Amino acid sequence: MQSIIISQYRAALKMLESTIRKCPLAQWDDGTDDSPFWRVSYHTLFYTDLYLSPSESTFQADPMHLPNYQYLGKTSFDGQQVNISKRFTSEEILHYLDSIRDRLPQAIAGKDLESPGGFSWLPMTTAELHLYSIRHIQHHIGQLIERLHQAGIQGFPWVGMIESI
Repeated sequence: MQSIIISQYRAALKMLESTIRKCPLAQWDDGTDDSPFWRVSYHTLFYTDLYLSPSESTFQADPMHLPNYQYLGKTSFDGQQVNISKRFTSEEILHYLDSIRDRLPQAIAGKDLESPGGFSWLPMTTAELHLYSIRHIQHHIGQLIERLHQAGIQGFPWVGMIESI
């Protein structure tokens, strides 16, 4: 089962990578939305990284992380103002994606999928947490592809699976 989960994470991340690579700078920084393309991409990766950790208490944010950058919109979940002073480039986001993809096997292989997921706000097993996380990635890929379609950018192939190595 672990190899299936790794394959589906890799497929979802490959689709996200394709979407990021096709995004022109004008859409990357588009300020008409509270959450420009780069913020949705970062948010997606941050939560993927978080949910690959054994628990909220053991999570170590990527060195690029800045406080509250994982939230979309102008406020955090607890109503705090989110101040964005630096935007991430596509190269930075793709580097973060690669680091997550590289860590997938050790984050999943050999784990008890029936054990608690480790996150108080998501009372589910580890297996369900992984399915939840993959669905989260796909949800945001859909949003990002729709933005690009509205800008006339097409050609986002579906990736069904990527064999585990």
